[in-house]
Amino acid sequence: MVSNLHCIVAQDIFNIINNDDDQPLMSQTSNNILKPAINFLQHYAPFNQMSMAHQEYLAMHLEQMFFSAGDIILSSAQGVSEYFYIIKNGQVNTQQNTFKQGECFPITEFIDKNPITFTYYAQKSTICYQLKYSHFEYLMQQCPIFHHFFITL
Repeated sequence: MVSNLHCIVAQDIFNIINNDDDQPLMSQTSNNILKPAINFLQHYAPFNQMSMAHQEYLAMHLEQMFFSAGDIILSSAQGVSEYFYIIKNGQVNTQQNTFKQGECFPITEFIDKNPITFTYYAQKSTICYQLKYSHFEYLMQQCPIFHHFFITL
């Protein structure tokens, strides 16, 4: 499996070799990396209602994670989650809920910084975006749409 870092480095090398225009290399690379995440986010609330600046901030701080069927993503043994997840593809289950593409977890426990109470596991091969608490907190403070959506759930 090729890591995101290897993909970024490969893209930077490609841009250096093939740079025929005046566009800065980092902006080319950043745009290529952010565009798929932004395109995905624009299909789901509340992300599709956020300003482009907030969508870009979110996309810039997402990490893509891969889980095989049966993998435990979060469990009560982990205590408080450091990450918030958005399902890009696949399905995540708990003992009580099923989460599908575009849905997020954990929400209440994450916002309140409470320990995880359920085990979240990949029902099938699943790709999730994960977001660190500090970036989630920034969006809660800076983006009223994001804040309202997650507080009213």
